Amino acid sequence: MGLYKQGKIFWASKCIYGIQYRVSTQTKSKMEALSFYERWVAGLKEQISTGKPIKQERQEQITFDELSQKYLEYANGRLRSYKNAVTFIRKLSGYFGKKYLTDFTVLDVEQMQSDIIRQGLSVAYANRLTATVKRMFTKASDWELVDESVLKRIRKIKLLRGEIKRLRYLSDDEAERLVNNCDKSIKNIVITALNTGMRKSEILRLTWDRVDLKNRVILLDKTKNGERREIPINDTLYQTLSDIIRNLKTDFVFYNPETLKPFVDIKRSFGAALKKSHILDFHFHDLRHTFASRLAMAGADLPTIQKLLGHKTINMTLRYAHLSNVHLKDAVSMLDKNYNKELIALYPHA
Repeated sequence: MGLYKQGKIFWASKCIYGIQYRVSTQTKSKMEALSFYERWVAGLKEQISTGKPIKQERQEQITFDELSQKYLEYANGRLRSYKNAVTFIRKLSGYFGKKYLTDFTVLDVEQMQSDIIRQGLSVAYANRLTATVKRMFTKASDWELVDESVLKRIRKIKLLRGEIKRLRYLSDDEAERLVNNCDKSIKNIVITALNTGMRKSEILRLTWDRVDLKNRVILLDKTKNGERREIPINDTLYQTLSDIIRNLKTDFVFYNPETLKPFVDIKRSFGAALKKSHILDFHFHDLRHTFASRLAMAGADLPTIQKLLGHKTINMTLRYAHLSNVHLKDAVSMLDKNYNKELIALYPHA
């Protein structure tokens, strides 16, 4: 439905044959605006089909900047990646700000991709910007701000190949050093990350009503992909959570003792722990990779890892497949040490 608010008044919007039509409904009531919209669209289509002059207050196309404003209003409070969206859209506005949506071509976006690479930025960054453009145009089509033909053009844009999927994980020795060098404020947070694979935001906003120590499970409702997730609590994490003295003035498991609210960020403390542990090229999100990698090396199958991490598709989990294969080979090679020695003893001259 092409209704949106501009100030307190509802406006009607309809895209027909690539031309954007908009008109004020001159009402604050959504019900009245809906009624107006239905009559207006019917009349608009009749005018177009009969070739009569189209009478309306405004006939104009939407610019990328206008779409950006509407999209960010929509994303705020709906998308967990809202802050990233703001950053990406600010960058995109530098390329397409005043460009009309109906004028977008595949070449426009591919030239943006090429410019990003020329700047020495990563393929991954270019792909994030491209994906943002495609999501914005999908919503623009839903809102009837662009015609289906425009969306079809945008959907033809391909992501760049060569994106490096970062996979940095800790060895058992590194993990032990890191935990031992964490200060009191983040030690339990790091232990939780290593033993659950939870995202930093999920850990920092974890509340006690989501922690079931009796049944040894953490229940997550608000996840990145919007799906409910259950994470078993192992012995290490059970002991860690059991030792935490709960503050009845806050519901959060991990919190800033001064504000009783979740930590805004823990970069400084985490960075100091890494430095003490002599661990280089490592980010907090890599604790999640460490959790998954250790599961793969222990023989856990990919669907199980996918479920624990909350990946929507198995493709995101496939990055850990080679770790599983390596350790399967190691397991089979153990036969060389035992079974083959027995064969040689039985048949020394074979």
